[in-house]
Amino acid sequence: MMDTKIVTQWTLSNQNAQQIGVDASFDKMLTNIEETIQKEIIAFVNNVTVTNEDKPLANALNDCFAEVESEFNSERWVSLTDEIYFDKKVNGCWVVRKNDENNLYRLFNRGTPAVQVNDHVNKILQDPINKWAVPSKETLLKMLNLGSNAPFKIHGSFRCIDYDYIDSWDQLYVIGGDVCGNHMPNKCDFPQSSGVSVPFLDFKDPISNLKVLFLEFLNKGLTPLPLKNSLQYKLLLSIVHRKQKALFPEYKLEGNQIVKELITKKITKSLLVEDHIRADIAPYHLKMIEDTELGHWSLWADELENTDEQSVSLPIPLVARDPKSSINDGVVAIDFGTKSTVVVYQKDNVNIHPMRVGTGDLRTDIQAHHYENPTIMEFRDLDAFISAYNEKANKPYTRWQDLTISHTAKNAMEGTESSQFNTFLDEIKQWAGDKNRKLKVVGQKGRVIDLPPFLELGTDDFNPIEIYAYYLGLYISNLNNGIFMEYILSFPVTYEMPVRDKIIESFEKGLKKSLPAELGGDTIEQLTVIKGASEPAAYALTAFKSHDFDPEGDERIFYGVFDFGGGTTDFDFGIFREAKNGKERRFDYVIEHFGAGGDQFLGGENLLELLAFEVFKKNKVALLKAGIQFEKHPEKDEFAGSEQLLSYSQEARNNTKKLCIALRPFWEEHEGFAIDASGELSITLTDINGIQHSAFALDVDEDELTQLLSDRIERGVENFFNALRLAFSNIQESLNDIDDVKIFLAGNSSQSSFVNTLFEKHINLQDEAISNISGDSHFKLFAPLGADKTDLEKPTGKTGVAFGLIESREGGNIMVIDRNVGDDDIRFKYYLGESRKGKFKPIIDRESNFNQWIEFIDAGYQKFELFYTEQPTSSTGNVSISDSGIKKKAIKLDMTDDDAFVYIRITSPTQIEYVIANENDIANNVYINEIQSLEL
Repeated sequence: MMDTKIVTQWTLSNQNAQQIGVDASFDKMLTNIEETIQKEIIAFVNNVTVTNEDKPLANALNDCFAEVESEFNSERWVSLTDEIYFDKKVNGCWVVRKNDENNLYRLFNRGTPAVQVNDHVNKILQDPINKWAVPSKETLLKMLNLGSNAPFKIHGSFRCIDYDYIDSWDQLYVIGGDVCGNHMPNKCDFPQSSGVSVPFLDFKDPISNLKVLFLEFLNKGLTPLPLKNSLQYKLLLSIVHRKQKALFPEYKLEGNQIVKELITKKITKSLLVEDHIRADIAPYHLKMIEDTELGHWSLWADELENTDEQSVSLPIPLVARDPKSSINDGVVAIDFGTKSTVVVYQKDNVNIHPMRVGTGDLRTDIQAHHYENPTIMEFRDLDAFISAYNEKANKPYTRWQDLTISHTAKNAMEGTESSQFNTFLDEIKQWAGDKNRKLKVVGQKGRVIDLPPFLELGTDDFNPIEIYAYYLGLYISNLNNGIFMEYILSFPVTYEMPVRDKIIESFEKGLKKSLPAELGGDTIEQLTVIKGASEPAAYALTAFKSHDFDPEGDERIFYGVFDFGGGTTDFDFGIFREAKNGKERRFDYVIEHFGAGGDQFLGGENLLELLAFEVFKKNKVALLKAGIQFEKHPEKDEFAGSEQLLSYSQEARNNTKKLCIALRPFWEEHEGFAIDASGELSITLTDINGIQHSAFALDVDEDELTQLLSDRIERGVENFFNALRLAFSNIQESLNDIDDVKIFLAGNSSQSSFVNTLFEKHINLQDEAISNISGDSHFKLFAPLGADKTDLEKPTGKTGVAFGLIESREGGNIMVIDRNVGDDDIRFKYYLGESRKGKFKPIIDRESNFNQWIEFIDAGYQKFELFYTEQPTSSTGNVSISDSGIKKKAIKLDMTDDDAFVYIRITSPTQIEYVIANENDIANNVYINEIQSLEL
């Protein structure tokens, strides 16, 4: 099949043609080119340097002006062709002909209507552009005292236009709509009985800029005398006055050639910058539409498919490429993260490469952060974006200036004013993962969209995840990279299947939207997005490969992953082994992950917000006085005075983000960072009235913040080891009977020095708890991948998840068995229990089976309290009931029964049912009251 072809027509819809500013009609294109001409004229007037290749019109203007500039600097007169002279003193032109063969200077009596005289003048001059007229008396009298430097012959002592030219008659001026004669030497107001018509062309507004004066001559079709034989000037005249078909006919062809060049540049530019306009991708090189080995997808169309399309004639042949020939035989893995998103790909061999996304100009030096695309959106003009997005089924003409994502949006948010803060969305993934969370999308131009929880989102609703995927698709599949049709997406271990399915659906829709329509609907529908291994399990695969683990025979490598990211921390536990015979024989290895868990609020960004909360709380007196508010951290409670300090307003969010930015170097342990010697940190904060307080001093105690970080991370490490203990007990494996457990640290936040120190501490505690006799530790800790900073293509603690998704892909050499998923969904997310002597006592845990009644409490009282938490540490029964990670639900029964009990059963990862029943009846599904459901 032919991949490229030379084309002279470009087929596109009428709407698209209008959007990008091209038209099938040459005459309409000539009209549309006005904007280009105007821009080049502005460049000429403003002395903007241009090149011949880019701006042929502006260069012709500059070349011609250089020929006449010295004459334009004369004190009063500028000589034009056809015996026309521009008079700076009166800001207009006179016609002064020595031979008046056509009786231009005709005698008229006083009182003749001026319009009759003007008609005579214009009939003789036959100027198709300008209307000449008899001057006013004030203008005419300025012709006295011409001086010796007049460019035409003057009459002796009177120093006015020579009588020989006008047969010694007086000259006419207009007054009250009629004409009068005036004897040139006299300045008196006594009118003469007759006079001759000397044509005058009034320029109206005084002109001091000589380039503007030059343009006025061009616009009026007047030619400065030095340019009488200039081809360039004639070309300029033919372009500027192209609508007057009779003007300059001998130069029309050459003039149209310049116009054709301008149109060509307009069309080629629209093709080369289309993805730059859409997604800030660097404009394509001109070779893309000139080289027969390359070619542009947008030019690929054989014939019109419907009445909404038109065929645009291309001034020069261009190269079109069949987009189907650009489809890669490969797969793309996307780690859709809370803070940032990573994309890697594999083409026609086994090598996996990270892909730079969200970085428009790929000509810049590669930086590590280029591979981490911030998961953030900025809504500038929502109406314009939505309108453009909905107008075209595939690759619509959206504009980056209306909606941005990634580094652009992140940088803009960090420098924005509080009044615009709600126009950024940096909690896309959190919204998707919370079944009860609503979302408000706010545009900078006033458009507000209220969205329901993610799972309730309708097909036609604005979907931020779909839009985000659309932008990722533009970065992934384009003329630089080719087209990818297979995608794998990662998910946290705690995401329920309906949420995962909805995210898959959103990504698939957005990615398809980013493909070129020329690919064809049937082909576009073949794009697939599938669920990959969980994020920590995918990382484990990458870690095994990076550390050259190669289990053989019956060897089993036990592992645990501590995936400490920006928003949450996920745990995963499993076994890595060699594949066996039977269904496993097609694989080299098998990974079984049999345990999972996590710490919902342990993430780098959450830690920063925790630090900010404590700093604000420490400075509450000063903040109350200034009327400055901040956000409540989800793990923290209200405090004295907090009713005036805690808020979810734009100002509160902005203040929290600003302090997080200021504290980031402390959390990330940047070399040389230190709080001021006075113990103060100065930042700009915004009060409840929107007034900014610059250099607002906050008292900060570094030792307190260090301890706060250490305590919170240690709590996460404790949760990890408790989850590990539960996971191994469920598969009836004793840590005493295995060599060791490989613990892989993952996620950017795992680079913190706190993490390694705390893990070493708790590894020692765990070894002591299991009576380690041999002295060899039962745990081996591995630092996050990416220690080699020189090789940016190798997997890191962040990008390793995406690498693992491809390693575990269907058709690969590693089989993944997920025992964390049963009955088409994940296990229960919580530990349910009661309060006993100030401690949380678990009754139902994550390993409990669905739809199995469990006795919870007696039914002798109408009210009881149900406590729940996601923390694995709570399984020990030693966690304080006042711990901020433990939540409470107060339940009121519709009846009581002293002889019955309240039974609870799990029906989904986040939902339970409860009922009152007798102990002997519950097994037979005999209940005393109706079953009630509760979403946690």
